[in-house]
Amino acid sequence: MSTPSLKFSGSSSGGFGERGHIRACGLRDMSRIPKRRHVAALQTVAASLRYTLFLLLAASSLRAATLSDPQVDSYNMRIGTQTFSGLYHFTTNNLLVETANAITNMGSDTIKFYLGANYPGKYYTNLASSITNLWTLARNEPNAHHVLDMPGFRHYIAWAYPLSNPDAPFQNSTYTTTEQNNDYREMYDLAHYLLTNYNNSGKTFYLGHWEGDGYLDINNWSTNPPPWYAPNMVLWENTRQKGVDDARNATVGVSNVSVFYYLEVNRVHDAIYNNSNNNVRVANYVLPFVTNLDFVSYSSYDAMNYATSTLYPMLHYIETNTPPIPASKTNLLPANRLWIGEYGWGGSQNTTQQEPTTRAYIQKLLNYSNTLPYILFWEIYNNETNQNFCLVDPSDNLTPCWYLHQRFYNSSRLAVAQFKESNGRLPTDSEFVSLVSPNLNQAFPAPIPLTIANTGSASLLSPTVAQVSGTLAQGIYGDDRATIWVYYGTQDGGTVRSAWQQSNRIGVNTNFNPITYTAGISNLLGATNYFYRFYATNISAEAWSPVAAQFTTPATLDPTAFSCKMQLTFSAYNRGETLTNFPVLIKLGANLPGFSYRQFASPSGGDLRLCDSDGVSSIPFEIDEWSTNGTSLIWANVPQLSGPTDSIWIYWGNPLATTLPATSTNGATWANSEIIYHLKETGFPYADSSQQHPALGGAAPASTTGFIGKGCSFNGSSQYLDAGAFNLGNTFTLSAWINIYALLSGNGMVAVWANKVGGWNANGIALFVNSWTTTDKSLRLETGDGVNGSAAYSATNLVSFGQWHLINATVNRSASTARLYLDGADVTQSSAVWSAFSTTNDVNLGRTLDGATYFKGTLDEMRIESSVRSPNWIWASWMSAVSNNTFATYSSVTQQAPVVSISADQSGLSLTWPTPGTGFALYTATNLASPIPWTQATNQPIFTNGKWQIALPPATNPASFYRLQSQ
Repeated sequence: MSTPSLKFSGSSSGGFGERGHIRACGLRDMSRIPKRRHVAALQTVAASLRYTLFLLLAASSLRAATLSDPQVDSYNMRIGTQTFSGLYHFTTNNLLVETANAITNMGSDTIKFYLGANYPGKYYTNLASSITNLWTLARNEPNAHHVLDMPGFRHYIAWAYPLSNPDAPFQNSTYTTTEQNNDYREMYDLAHYLLTNYNNSGKTFYLGHWEGDGYLDINNWSTNPPPWYAPNMVLWENTRQKGVDDARNATVGVSNVSVFYYLEVNRVHDAIYNNSNNNVRVANYVLPFVTNLDFVSYSSYDAMNYATSTLYPMLHYIETNTPPIPASKTNLLPANRLWIGEYGWGGSQNTTQQEPTTRAYIQKLLNYSNTLPYILFWEIYNNETNQNFCLVDPSDNLTPCWYLHQRFYNSSRLAVAQFKESNGRLPTDSEFVSLVSPNLNQAFPAPIPLTIANTGSASLLSPTVAQVSGTLAQGIYGDDRATIWVYYGTQDGGTVRSAWQQSNRIGVNTNFNPITYTAGISNLLGATNYFYRFYATNISAEAWSPVAAQFTTPATLDPTAFSCKMQLTFSAYNRGETLTNFPVLIKLGANLPGFSYRQFASPSGGDLRLCDSDGVSSIPFEIDEWSTNGTSLIWANVPQLSGPTDSIWIYWGNPLATTLPATSTNGATWANSEIIYHLKETGFPYADSSQQHPALGGAAPASTTGFIGKGCSFNGSSQYLDAGAFNLGNTFTLSAWINIYALLSGNGMVAVWANKVGGWNANGIALFVNSWTTTDKSLRLETGDGVNGSAAYSATNLVSFGQWHLINATVNRSASTARLYLDGADVTQSSAVWSAFSTTNDVNLGRTLDGATYFKGTLDEMRIESSVRSPNWIWASWMSAVSNNTFATYSSVTQQAPVVSISADQSGLSLTWPTPGTGFALYTATNLASPIPWTQATNQPIFTNGKWQIALPPATNPASFYRLQSQ
């Protein structure tokens, strides 16, 4: 854009307040806030200003470490802006300093500005008489020197015009030796000064000029310039380039600082498409002949409105006409030496319209070349009256493009930091573009400083100690590191710290990626319900988990109060991963050594209790099916399953505890689950053991034998269960035991779980067996948003018909991935997920929502769990069901031998023994000669007054003998 010298009223050159700490605390520079917009706020700000300033002074030495990385800080984020002849200002600073501060406050480390004889016209200040050339301008002019010194800038791009010459002395028919010497000397001296003065600063300087084709303009580019213009401009470019080259070669002993030269083209379309009467432009008549050129800038107004089919060839034309890198600079210059020096739609669009246009252009440019180093928006303050070439408008409003830049810097730096944290290195150029380009598909949302959430369920390590986890994400790069706490108590304190009874400080976050923190909570009361909530805070924000989570500490069980016990050891689990709150299947029946249902005080198993490996800490369990004539099925929540020596204890035989604990019926067994259907019912409602989503509608299937107890047979044409609508979330696992009938009709696909209608791109998710119109026995997970869709799938011929299989699908919507499992093994061939699928639709099992596909076969043990279950979890779930007595070793039953008390009177004998003597019967004999003829007594024990007792009539035999025998 043109940058005319304009009279600037009301300007002054003041101090250099950069206001960095004020910005960090959420306040804007008070000198920049127009009073008309903030009258109501000024009193509040003034009242707190002294306190704020005190905090700022303290923060200069005591402020917490920031979440940043020096290598990421110096990583080039590509986009930037510039400052030339702004028409307004809002502080007492000189315009250059004010706009430089505005650029760094936006988050940029790149600035493009003017150095030359017209410096006073650009920034409305006077030059001292001692400033006679470029290097004294850079050294002695206080505003320029200040900006060059600013630590926030790493990349400087300057229009550098020697003060001893006109801006473009070659436009006369001759470019004199004196003019050449002047250009050479000032470019040399400036480059030498920058190299020496900013040694080891990490700064890079590019010295060049404004749009080169502006110097070839004849009658608004209506004809070619005189024939000497282009050759003289070539000489001018080569002279300036040589000054920089010689200074760089002569300045030894410096490091971590660079100075380069660049030329700028701007009418590339003319060069390509005009006829020979009007096609003499810099891109074709000057650029190819600047043989030692470092870089080329493109002021791209003539290309930015074109589709990529025209834009990309124009960019390629510039690169093709750029001379190859000289051998002497092979190790100095990158392969790509082109950047975008200017672009912007201020003359044709308002500031709101520019945001999507600018975003799309940036994306086009990054997709053209992932090594494009700079894409520079014109400009920070408007330099043309009644135009919109600005990121900050004349009323000090931040435009949508300001937010685009600011949020791009933050999200991109955070993405680079996360990449480095995960991979141990910085991303390559192509990896960087892959990281940031998707964010340009829509307007950037405001970053959320802190996000924290309770993760999973609490794990009870003992009756008085729990382990809880929370996941923290910091959304602002360079923000203060957050401190993480967990608050807990017997009442939910909400988001008021003082309302909680206890808190534990967990630590300070040092991670760029979301990170899960785990903390122990101790000194808990037994048999007590606790609430907990994670909290994070730093100097600029605080965050709570959205809701409080709960857990109940177990009652401490007295093993001596139960007559029988058995140890269950998970001898086959050797997978190397600790599974937390894992549901294990327990099968009780007469096949177990020493086991009998007559040992229970309750005929329905109400006195069953389970404990962790310590034998006293109660754990949740659920009786799935109770069968005194066969095998009973119990699901136990094992707090931690780590290896083959882990175990739990099973107790029964207590007439004082015949009511099941609440944790066996309230869903506590099924931590972190959305749905648990055992499918043992014969009709509606079908219970959800997680106590959240019972199936109340659909067409009831037939009850039949399942793989684990009872299951349901679906006819493949009309039967299904409707679980209702709920939010699946971004991470979940679908599972089911399935037995598909061998004879199939229709399209071949059988739907197991679905929250969408049929169709590969229908909005939602569905888990199938078979591809469309086939019986290829593959496992498929389809996801779509109504327009686009993806499918994760296995190989074919895996899911055999007429046999039971456990199928699982783990889904990570945020990562757009899924894994498919068959019988405990990962069988994923494609893991693609269309991440925009709906997670809040109605959920059916046994069909798609529109009935396009139904399940034909038997289903059992259907689950939706609220996390991505690990391969080891899935294997253990399969193994626990398919080979229960291999996965877990059942010990023999240990039964307490009761101590019997006998009393006699005229009415006969009375035998009594304590509570744990459940499951014993009385036998009698008249002699002890071997073999002793024991027979069961007619009277049997009755539990009364807290003990077992039997009343016997007076003996009619000379001698009678009695014994208690286990049942």
